[in-house]
Amino acid sequence: MAYQVLARKYRPQRFSDVVGQEHVTRTLLNALEQGRIAHGYIFSGHRGIGKTTIARILAMALNCRTAIGSAERPTPEPCGVCDSCTEIRAGNAVDVIEIDAATNRGIDEIRELRDAARYRPARDKYKIYILDEAHQITDAAFNALLKTLEEPPDHVVFMMATTQPEDFPQTIRSRCQHFSFHAVKFDDILGQLRAIAAHEGVAADEAALALLAEAGDGSMRDALSIMDQAIASAPLIDGKAKLDAAQILELMGTVPNTVFERLMEAISENQTAPVIAEMNRLLDAGNSPSALARQFVRYLRNVLMARIAGVDSELLQISTDERARAARSAALFAEEDLTRFLQVMLRTFDELNYRQEQRFHLELGLVKLVHLQRLLPVEELLSQMPAGGIRPTTGGGALPKPSPTAPVRTAEPVRAPEPAKPVFSPFEADRNRKITSDTGLTVKSQLAAPEPEMSAPAPAPARTLTPLEVTAKAVETATLKVPVATVVEMPMEATEGALALATEPRVEITPQQNGDLDRIREAVCTALEQNGHNTAAVLLDSGKWALEGDTIRVEVGIKKTMLGLTMNVDADKIARNTLRSSGVQQKLLVVPGEGAASSAPAKSRSAASGSVQAAALENPLVKQAMDLFSAEVRSVLDLRDKN
Repeated sequence: MAYQVLARKYRPQRFSDVVGQEHVTRTLLNALEQGRIAHGYIFSGHRGIGKTTIARILAMALNCRTAIGSAERPTPEPCGVCDSCTEIRAGNAVDVIEIDAATNRGIDEIRELRDAARYRPARDKYKIYILDEAHQITDAAFNALLKTLEEPPDHVVFMMATTQPEDFPQTIRSRCQHFSFHAVKFDDILGQLRAIAAHEGVAADEAALALLAEAGDGSMRDALSIMDQAIASAPLIDGKAKLDAAQILELMGTVPNTVFERLMEAISENQTAPVIAEMNRLLDAGNSPSALARQFVRYLRNVLMARIAGVDSELLQISTDERARAARSAALFAEEDLTRFLQVMLRTFDELNYRQEQRFHLELGLVKLVHLQRLLPVEELLSQMPAGGIRPTTGGGALPKPSPTAPVRTAEPVRAPEPAKPVFSPFEADRNRKITSDTGLTVKSQLAAPEPEMSAPAPAPARTLTPLEVTAKAVETATLKVPVATVVEMPMEATEGALALATEPRVEITPQQNGDLDRIREAVCTALEQNGHNTAAVLLDSGKWALEGDTIRVEVGIKKTMLGLTMNVDADKIARNTLRSSGVQQKLLVVPGEGAASSAPAKSRSAASGSVQAAALENPLVKQAMDLFSAEVRSVLDLRDKN
């Protein structure tokens, strides 16, 4: 007789022989004993875990000629000796039709099956159809089978095995009993391999059998196939095959986990050189970068599970020695570190599938693991912040508190050494695009060298901002210009209106020597302030006034969107009426500009008592922001309902 592989030779012939599917075998045995036989079954689950095997055993039990309860068959288990059991086991039973649905998936084949199902079995009690890989049947073919599944003849039983039950139409699934098979546990596979090795006369140590069981990855058939290959390649000692761990590792093209344990130790010590050297040795030995990444991902997963659930957890489907190794590696890192490591290596493994230089990407992923430990968690930064403020604890001392009613004048900033500016900076265009966004938080760093006429202020320690509380109905986008060559743009709301804060020292510009223009400016700003338009008054007062023919042109340093909100219809009407009452014939034109400087003497318009600007300056959040950034309030936009 020709050689029979282990997966076929040791295929279970009784429900009690099936390993790891007790929930399925127990239910089917009870159904057989009670006579509650369904007309349709769906067996789904991982490959090589017994779906088709249990379908054949169930077919033998249904057509077994020996009565249940007799001396030959005391339980619903098939007797295994009658003609029906023998023929089904050999695969030549007339009334048990096993169909490969991967190749017989069309509507014509299903129509033939449906027509043949109408006829009674030739000899046995049931005509049984076993459809393997049934998820590959087309939708049209499934629809042709619907009526037969809903109202089948009494003598027909359908059994469909699949690895993808989600591909079944819901109408099919609702007409069948669905059994979901589990992956076989590591200990169950190990015990089965140990029994088969003893029966075959193979000398195998526990480490070798553990490697075979782990390589099965929950599939008994996969483990038996690898074991069959390992026995064929094993050396013979006294006429018996000898299996050892080193030979199996070489056969599977894998490396021992001791290598990954050394990598984890080097990573814990922040030593990049040993990590790269070890990986270079493995790659030079001919190991595939993708295979190494896959192994490392599995090892990291086991280490993380050991850290989370302990060494004795069922989450670790590995041998005792590997559990101890995973525990040693888990003791070197925190749970958060291991989570980040696993995430980085999973992403690296995915990238290796479509990258040209796999070695470079694998080395880059390992270097990232070393540097990940140098990152400071956000939680640790937040824990250092005081409970009631937005300023983190720093070692440089507290910033001086400015007066809450007057704009803050920053001192002369500390000049940092000006770096040599390149002839052309690729980031020059980006600097001009740092505009305020109306949606979300944006942080942009100026990477290029500073402009020649400006010296870069000394870098300040990084600060973590918390969003200002949402209050009232005022919404505006504020731009915080931090004196560390970084622009932080974020939407925020204040109690009485949206605040535009700036931490750059206010530029003092000498006004134009034009008395009439200064008089017009003062009259317009005063009228706006008296009528409650403080923001418009401050905006025009800080603008650049110029007389151009029959037009008084005022260039202000805000964007067009904000200008439309500030100089609304009422403010524009007040300004024009003031010009007309003053006998001025020119028109007033207010245009947005890029940081327009004031042409009037540098001064701050005092906030009237009870005004929106005064209320905003008294807001504790505004005070904190002014204190933190050494800022001044240039304009306050009142969006409250005037009614």
